[in-house]
Amino acid sequence: MSVIYRAKMSLFGSTSGFGTGGTSMFGSTATDNHNPMKDIEVTSPPDDSIGCLAFSPPTLPGNFLIAGSWANDVRCWEVQDNGQTIPKAQQMHTGPVLDVCWSDDGSKVFTASCDKTAKMWDLNSNQAIQIAQHEAPVKTVHWIKAPNYSCVMTGSWDKTLKFWDTRSPTPMMTLQLPERCYCADVVYPMAVVATAERGLIVYQLENQPSEFRRIDSPLKHQHRCVAIFKDKVNKPTGFALGSIEGRVAIHYINPPNPAKDNFTFKCHRSNGTNTSAPQDIYAVNGIAFHPAHGTLATVGSDGRFSFWDKDARTKLKTSEQLDQPISACCFNHNGNIFAYASSYDWSKGHEFYNPQKKNYIFLRNAAEELKPRNKK
Repeated sequence: MSVIYRAKMSLFGSTSGFGTGGTSMFGSTATDNHNPMKDIEVTSPPDDSIGCLAFSPPTLPGNFLIAGSWANDVRCWEVQDNGQTIPKAQQMHTGPVLDVCWSDDGSKVFTASCDKTAKMWDLNSNQAIQIAQHEAPVKTVHWIKAPNYSCVMTGSWDKTLKFWDTRSPTPMMTLQLPERCYCADVVYPMAVVATAERGLIVYQLENQPSEFRRIDSPLKHQHRCVAIFKDKVNKPTGFALGSIEGRVAIHYINPPNPAKDNFTFKCHRSNGTNTSAPQDIYAVNGIAFHPAHGTLATVGSDGRFSFWDKDARTKLKTSEQLDQPISACCFNHNGNIFAYASSYDWSKGHEFYNPQKKNYIFLRNAAEELKPRNKK
């Protein structure tokens, strides 16, 4: 009897041969659709809803994944090339963790929490210290590495955006927001912040952060997630903005032809998007751009992920439906791994919350599926 060994096969290396890859010799049972895409399950996932995911930067050898949860914890795993995940460490806040990010050298992780603080977690010493304070929950945290300064940017429901030198208890700068910060992204020298009441502000970060432009929202409903995209020469040139109404806007900062170049598309809706029948419409919970191909992934309350080519304006793939929402997603630094978190996002209120339901983080080989379609 021959046993097929797959452990040493490189799932996430450049040669990667694992298609939709199974995680076990014995597929999942027919009734269980927590992992319909048969992706790799991260070991020891958090015990409550997972709100944020972030992979380590290219400066670190290997791949490390960080997740923040509503169980007030931040966890770190090593993801090996064969797909095995090894829990490495965890830290606690005193409230749910809403956002996480890495320093550019991969030595530190920054965490933002409902406890109104942001912390800096030194992975080498496994010590975490508070580096930021707000008057309300901190919704976003981003590391900014400029030629002449480095800092942490935090966005809060107290309607401020603050910039912190990690060595000082007072912010280097505080900028007023029109409303509560709901989501943000940074790709130097650009930052974008989306707020309650459909506020949208672009900042430039050269020399020091300053407001660059306020934009009338291209979406009619509450902002939920935002991700900056780059042009062919690797400069940030626009952003994708997702709303709770199953729609994403692609918005360029300085397009040659705004009316043509900026557009929105429907996603995360039941029974397709081109239908006159009534639709169930779900929130877009996360957007991530592939670091090599510039294509993008969206995840939603409908329990699906989709891959899109914004330049060809086509959908590349939609997943099978998971049995609960997908609450967050990210790519690793070279785009070989797509991570997505399956957990309740409270989009249907407390009566749909089932404390017995487990939370999962799945890893999928993304090297092929996100390649743009051949241009006709």
